[in-house]
Amino acid sequence: MTIPVYLEFHAKILRKIRSALRRHIIFDLLIMAASVWVIAGVSFSLVENLNIVDGLYWAIVTMTTVGYGDIVPRTMAGRIIAMLTIAAGIAVYTSFISVAASTILEAAQRKRQGYIRYRGVRHVVVIGWTPASEAAIRELRGRGYTGDIVLVTEKPVTAIRESVPPGVTIIRGDLTRRDTLLRANVHRANMIMVSTDSDATTALIVLSVRGLNPKAKIVAEALHPESVELMHKAGANIVVATRDLGGRMLATSLIEPGASMFIEYISKAEAREIEIHELPASVYAGKRYIDVLLELRKKNITPIAIRRRGILIPLPEDDLVIEPDDILVVIGKPQAKERTVLQIPQT
Repeated sequence: MTIPVYLEFHAKILRKIRSALRRHIIFDLLIMAASVWVIAGVSFSLVENLNIVDGLYWAIVTMTTVGYGDIVPRTMAGRIIAMLTIAAGIAVYTSFISVAASTILEAAQRKRQGYIRYRGVRHVVVIGWTPASEAAIRELRGRGYTGDIVLVTEKPVTAIRESVPPGVTIIRGDLTRRDTLLRANVHRANMIMVSTDSDATTALIVLSVRGLNPKAKIVAEALHPESVELMHKAGANIVVATRDLGGRMLATSLIEPGASMFIEYISKAEAREIEIHELPASVYAGKRYIDVLLELRKKNITPIAIRRRGILIPLPEDDLVIEPDDILVVIGKPQAKERTVLQIPQT
């Protein structure tokens, strides 16, 4: 950063601070305190025949009623100035402390109610508090994701606080409003999840989020399969039709219970013997799928699919050549994972 750009940046920050202070009573109180201090300091220096530094020192000691006793007014005018300074100082500082305490309490109250602005970046934003989003947050934490998660909800924070996992920042507001999304800093998020009680609302939110953040990975829940295409067009990268998926799982449980039991088993984050996860395939670039399978099997890992440029290739042909940007979808034991902490893909 060059010097002119550096100075311009700091000048911009100072202007914002001054603008924010001017809109607050604390700014007025600071001006009053400074005025009393300077006027009293100059008056003391003139009346008591002191230098300006001693006058200002005397004024601040008198205003704060500390009274070190090292300097005392010797003239009648000086004592009158001291009395006026003490009265003005007590009034100003009492008002300042009262306003500051009120501001701090108000900020804490707003935070408890979710009316805050999240300042972090490259985080995960979950929009909507539903059974699906609750399970998703718990799954993220259960799989080792330790980054920031911001939950945006319309529901009162006090009503859901006990259900939300620790460490999740809650922001309350209208899910479809731009200012609510901006308070969650969605334009600087790395991944965004949308789950509401209405597919129309979800599609609208996805459209708004995509407009604010063209690069983020957006995952949306569709309650009805006919809404999947609409959400994709709105900007969602992945759409999960949860009710349709749940219905097919129910049917599979009746006909082939072992298959549905296996899917349920590997989809949970609780401790278990095997997990399904992804591995980068760059180290295997140029090799055949069958050779990679045999190599990974020695590590108790079984590749079952390849994710290539957003397309899933399940059970690839033996002679399929691995490309550098491929992602392997594998099943393996937790201790065999090459990544112990879940990492959200960077954008």
